[in-house]
Amino acid sequence: MRGQNKFFKAVLILGDIFVIYVALFLALAVRNKNLAQHVNGFFYSFLVLYALWLIIIFILNLYDLHFFKKPIDFFFSLAIFSVLAFLFGVAYFYFRPQPNVTPKTILILDVLIFDILFVFWRYVFNLFLEAKDIKDKIVIIGNNLKLNEIMPRINKSYEVLALFDPGHSVIGDFLPKKLFTSDIEKLKNIVLQEKANSVLLAVDPYTNKDLIKKIFSNLPLTLNYIDFNDLYEFITKKVCLENLDEAWFLQKISKPEDKFEQVVKRLFDIIFSLAGLIVFIIFLPFVAFAIKMEIAGPVLYKQKRFGKNGKIITIYKFGTMFGNEKKENDKKLWRSNDKSQITKVGNFLRKTHIDEIPQAINILKGELSFVGPRAEWVELAKDFEKEIPFYKQRYLVKPGLFGWAQINFPASKSVNEAKEKFEYDLYYIKNYSLLLDIEIILKAIKLFWW
Repeated sequence: MRGQNKFFKAVLILGDIFVIYVALFLALAVRNKNLAQHVNGFFYSFLVLYALWLIIIFILNLYDLHFFKKPIDFFFSLAIFSVLAFLFGVAYFYFRPQPNVTPKTILILDVLIFDILFVFWRYVFNLFLEAKDIKDKIVIIGNNLKLNEIMPRINKSYEVLALFDPGHSVIGDFLPKKLFTSDIEKLKNIVLQEKANSVLLAVDPYTNKDLIKKIFSNLPLTLNYIDFNDLYEFITKKVCLENLDEAWFLQKISKPEDKFEQVVKRLFDIIFSLAGLIVFIIFLPFVAFAIKMEIAGPVLYKQKRFGKNGKIITIYKFGTMFGNEKKENDKKLWRSNDKSQITKVGNFLRKTHIDEIPQAINILKGELSFVGPRAEWVELAKDFEKEIPFYKQRYLVKPGLFGWAQINFPASKSVNEAKEKFEYDLYYIKNYSLLLDIEIILKAIKLFWW
């Protein structure tokens, strides 16, 4: 495997060199078509600089072939590379001016074009590794119920050599029994003889200190040690709630709000809520007439829900049920179990999500955002706070019309399902960015209207 790794790393380096010079040619062509004819002259002028680029890529660990790599880490490393590549370029041509070569704009274009090609090249390379079934060799330390959930993906991406479980805590059927061991010496021999690359720590290092000391004393520190919570989050796109404590929230969630992102998000909300209000005004007479044909209740109904920081807000929706106010205030009634109470018009409004349009009022008022965890009805939320650990942390961000949990999980029918949806909400809160909001919008469009 290690010889194979060296081969693929060599392929990566050769591919990067090719991408570097393709980027140079394209940068010259964009700057001035005639310059592209003199690419040979620039080839030698940029030779030393490009050698520095490759060294920077290596230092930033972008030749790591391990399966588990967070996309955000890759792009963060790429951003660092871009800054360093440009600064080294400026310094290089300042101290070693080349005749007939004044890079300036060319250097900026070169870095930008290289970044784009580099991302595409690495994506294609990863697809190639998956197609060839190239896998890291891994051993697993510890055992838990959530491991069973992600084991199919682990088996797809890793060759599991052994599972070390000294306590025999949860013996699942997701691995052959011959791979289970409670002997640290046997595990050590497997790691050394089979040349394992990675170790998955499926235990809490803070509550299993004796086990961690044993691992520290027997396994090489040169292996790629992977935290189970990080891998679980990477695979499932949700947070593993069972393993969380107050320290996790302080380390992973606690951070000051990015003012720039908040301003951009608010401007986005205002623009789309104004558009939503126009649609609301257009639809209102037609929807009102259709609703009144079936029920005698109000066209719009109001409901108390929890907003940001636990503040109670009143949201607006088109009426879709017989006796809306009575049913919507029956806290034992789950939305998924009330089909007999939904009107024919209401069924259409729900399927097309037209019933949500009045919430443009809430968005314009700043009570809701276009994207965020769905605002939960006060009565149900109070039950969830009692049954689901840390549920109140859901109120750290402004609720939204569309959420990460909503597009990844159907309407909950029980507290356990609400708990799983909360894990998706925590993923959103932990990983919030404008790019994630855009991803949610695109997926919501595809899921609800295509």
